[in-house]
Amino acid sequence: MLNLLIVDDEMVILHGIVKIIREGKTPFTRIESALDACEALSVMEDFAPDLIITDIHMPEMNGLELIQEVKDRGACGRFIILTGHDEFEYARQALRHQVIDYLLKPINKMELLDLLRTVAKTILEEEQDGAKHARSDSQYSFHVEKILRHIDQHYHRDLSLDQCSELTGLHPNYISQLFKKETGVSFVQYLHHYRIEKAKELLKKDGGLPVQVIGNQVGFENPQHFMKVFKKLVGCTPGAYRESDVEGDGA
Repeated sequence: MLNLLIVDDEMVILHGIVKIIREGKTPFTRIESALDACEALSVMEDFAPDLIITDIHMPEMNGLELIQEVKDRGACGRFIILTGHDEFEYARQALRHQVIDYLLKPINKMELLDLLRTVAKTILEEEQDGAKHARSDSQYSFHVEKILRHIDQHYHRDLSLDQCSELTGLHPNYISQLFKKETGVSFVQYLHHYRIEKAKELLKKDGGLPVQVIGNQVGFENPQHFMKVFKKLVGCTPGAYRESDVEGDGA
């Protein structure tokens, strides 16, 4: 199961592309869409695409700018450009951004589906190679590595085993067992530890930022829950930790 995000500011074209791909039965079984770059970035807060198809000409942020922003965030590394302008300059810029291909509108149905199947084959082969590499050079399997990377990128968002299931294609119960077997802790325990370490960094970095804001920034919606987890793992409240750090720096 692969994830695909399609971005185009023309609704009719967007829906048409989605329909073609759904009916084409490619390995991209989870498809999300967005009408502009800002919406696409919002979608990616909870959706990790394996491939992004984007129009070039869009308001506010064009397709090439979107690609650069996505790459800067580390959210996806594979892109296909769509445009109705057969101009070399756009193709040159697309190549500079290392896009997979550059397709002209109106979209040729068979060309698009063939390209998606080729890209999907490459992605799946890379994942298999990655799994082999992870087993030989890492203490974690490919799927657990993928979940750990997802936590690293989205720890400040709402995360769950169900989301990890969508990310990996594995059942939540199996993920829970696999994660604890390989890391030694449960998914929730790992997430709590990770978030609290990020909170400690913020407490040291910004002495004027309210504790409840820091809790929210690292993924705790409830301030009381943040305080409880912090005290349990660190041995003191966030405020006391900040004060002790300041005293230590001044000593």
